[in-house]
Amino acid sequence: MNVFYLLLGGFVLWRVYRYLRPLRPAVFTPRKQWALTLAQPMVDATGMTGFFDPASDHMTDNAREFFRVQLLHQMEFRANATDDEARQHLAQVFESRWFRADLHALLPTDDPRAALAFACVRMAFFARNVMLMGWVEPMAAWRVLLLNAQRAQDCFASWEDFGHAFIAGRQQWVAAFRADPLGKPFDEAALRQLLAPPKGVWATLAWPVLPAFSPQPL
Repeated sequence: MNVFYLLLGGFVLWRVYRYLRPLRPAVFTPRKQWALTLAQPMVDATGMTGFFDPASDHMTDNAREFFRVQLLHQMEFRANATDDEARQHLAQVFESRWFRADLHALLPTDDPRAALAFACVRMAFFARNVMLMGWVEPMAAWRVLLLNAQRAQDCFASWEDFGHAFIAGRQQWVAAFRADPLGKPFDEAALRQLLAPPKGVWATLAWPVLPAFSPQPL
C-alpha cells in the first residue's frame, strides 16, 4: 500500500510540474530560420512583428491593411483585388514563377548578381507575408522560401558578400525609378549592424551550415 501511495504522489507531483513549468518558446528549424533571415533588411525597415515567430499564423487587421497594397504590387496584381482573387492568382503562378520575380525585366545596365541578391531578400519577405495573409498554403510558401534560400547560398559566398550585393541591387532598383520596397536607406552602416557580433542578426548564422533545400525533414 505504501508503494502505491508513493507512486501516486510521484505521479501527482509530475503532473503539477508539467503544468507549472515554463513553456519553451517555439522556434523554427535552423533551415527555416535561415531562409527567413534573408529578409532581415525588410523586416527591420517595416518594423514587422511576428515574422520570425512560429506561433504567428496570420496577420493582424492593421498589418493586413499596411502590407496588402505592397504585396499586391509585388505580385503585379491590381490594388483592389480581393483575398480570393489573390489566392487564385498565386495558386497559378507562385511556385511556377517565383524565381522570375524582380529579375524578368532587368535593364541592360543592371548588374544581374546585385539584382539576384535584391530579389532573394524581397522573395523571402514576400513568401512569409503571403503565408501570413492566408493567400498561399504554408507548405507551398516554405518550399519557395527554402528554394530561395538555396539559390542565395549557391550564388553568394557569405552574408557580407550577399549584403554588399543587396545594397547594389537596391540602389540600381531605385535608380531606375522603380518603387522603393524599404522606404529608407540600407547602406554600409546598416549592413555592418547586421554583421556585427554578437547582436548582429546575420552574424549569428553561419553561411551556410546546412543546405537550405534538402530531402531531409524540415
